[in-house]
Amino acid sequence: MTLSIKVVCMSNCLTFYDRQKFEYWLRTKQSLRAIAKIMRRDHSVLVRELNRNGDGVRKKYRADTAQKLFEKRTHKQHKGKLDKYPELKEYVVEGLKKEWSPDVIAGKLKQEKREHTISHESIYNYIYNKDDKYEKLYQYLRQAKPKRHKLYSRKKGKLRIPDRISIHTRPEYINERTRYGDWESDSVIFSKQKTILSVQSERKSKLIRMHKLKNKTAEETKNALIQTAESVPRELFKTITFDNGSEGAKHLELKDYVPDIETYFCDPFSSWQKGGVENANKLIRHYLPRKTDLSKLTNQDIYEIQEKINNRPRKCLNYLSPNEVINQVVH
Repeated sequence: MTLSIKVVCMSNCLTFYDRQKFEYWLRTKQSLRAIAKIMRRDHSVLVRELNRNGDGVRKKYRADTAQKLFEKRTHKQHKGKLDKYPELKEYVVEGLKKEWSPDVIAGKLKQEKREHTISHESIYNYIYNKDDKYEKLYQYLRQAKPKRHKLYSRKKGKLRIPDRISIHTRPEYINERTRYGDWESDSVIFSKQKTILSVQSERKSKLIRMHKLKNKTAEETKNALIQTAESVPRELFKTITFDNGSEGAKHLELKDYVPDIETYFCDPFSSWQKGGVENANKLIRHYLPRKTDLSKLTNQDIYEIQEKINNRPRKCLNYLSPNEVINQVVH
């Protein structure tokens, strides 16, 4: 059955090149039967083509116009799920407006056992489809960009960390995220200002803490880390991993305030080794782009953004939020 359908399509469907030849032969004023013989096509195929895409008038037929009309009809015949099912589209759009990623939306649909589900890639395809771009759904994505961009590596700098302990000595149970209390730290910088955000992310629960600092010094970062440690029960702050930025230079002094904490550092130019906090930074950029003026934001504003992220369902947490996970651990 499938084979016969393909054969019919091959014999009846005209390509753009076929349409260009058809346009040329129409101008020679030969009959359609004569043109059909030259093009080795069935006469009825050319009659149908002229009626559909040229209103049955030889002078009106243009190959480029005919191709556009054909593609438009084909697109309508092959609607995606979001075009076919309004309820599904409404769910997806509402999820995007809640700042859920397409991955989370697709997972939630499966978890809730809805009648219709959709893959995250199909949601992305719909968002970036040229015909549907007027909806501007990309603005609800984490990076809010109308096109996907490649990731570029950061500029390399010099190491300034004394007594740094390599990440390769970190116990395997930390690498495998089998317990709570292992954190990663990083700084989020902004254009033309000294003020930064110090961000900490707990590896297993994805819980984050954000602190507005007046500069990128090790002293300021140390104070932010102390605040993070004080914001959670002591048993939930056991280790912290840094990259090789100068902010971590006072990691030894941190141990005076947080006894028994262990500190580790990534390999040079390998910040991807602390991917949890790097991913958290991408979420933060959705709310605070690089050009944001931090001087206009209060600590309460920063806290509200922090909690929006902490209340966001995550696929890796079985679609629970970091706050829900950490509350289960504490209680």
